[in-house]
Amino acid sequence: MKQTTPKIIKAKHIGFCFGVKRAIAAAEGLLGEHKKTCSLGPIIHNPFVVEMLSEKGLKVISDIKDAKGACLVIRSHGIPPALKKKAQEYCTEILDATCPFVSRSHKIVSKLRKEGYLIAIAGERRHPEVQALIEMAGPGTLVLTKKSDIRKIRPRKVKLALIAQTTISRDIFVEIAEALLRLDYPECRIFDTICNDVVGRQKEAKALAGRTGVVCVVGGKNSANTKHLAEICRKVGALTYHIESADELSPAWFKKALSIGVVSGASTPGEIVEKVVEKIKNIIL
Repeated sequence: MKQTTPKIIKAKHIGFCFGVKRAIAAAEGLLGEHKKTCSLGPIIHNPFVVEMLSEKGLKVISDIKDAKGACLVIRSHGIPPALKKKAQEYCTEILDATCPFVSRSHKIVSKLRKEGYLIAIAGERRHPEVQALIEMAGPGTLVLTKKSDIRKIRPRKVKLALIAQTTISRDIFVEIAEALLRLDYPECRIFDTICNDVVGRQKEAKALAGRTGVVCVVGGKNSANTKHLAEICRKVGALTYHIESADELSPAWFKKALSIGVVSGASTPGEIVEKVVEKIKNIIL
């Protein structure tokens, strides 16, 4: 009997989120004016977009001193206030493209620090967003990547506040928050600072993974929100492949599949997702 052709189910939430669109538009605006433009680190975590902007003239730097005489686009992940102040010494113009959700986290952390809270951040220590928050939160800041990290904490008689990296898995954040609330702190405040777009993609990925046998998660390998989507799909039990482009697809992945899900990170161009869907169709037909 001939095998039924697998059904491809594409997530509704694909393409750039608002914050990513805003950062790219900011960079392209300066480049369109033929201004010498740079970003401190990749403007977003997608290699194809970074390369596209590089070809248009956007230079990615790792040291703010290299921005001397140039326009600086502050990437979507944001930078610490001290670094922004230092950038003013070197740059002819600064265009702040920090994601509004990240900016909200900055304001919350600044307020909490003034009020004397010990701040805990649910997120990845090496992520640029978290690194900026650590500097703003001050000495003693706790960074919790997973629930088990809480075992290392020795509760003190201080006020504690928890915020989230905007791209963290909602499930992980809830686990960390619940575990913190069980510790003996006189006060513990929880701030859900996860991006709404990220939460929507996570819910959809979880649902798709439950309905399909195979899921292709499309996005940069260095993208935190995309990696979390892949983790969510694997946790549900779907055979999950995290890819950056259609070139990585393998026919072997779909041989026994009855249905195939396609989801994408917030920094993945919609056209890349469409190319992935089109190539899967060519493979299975």
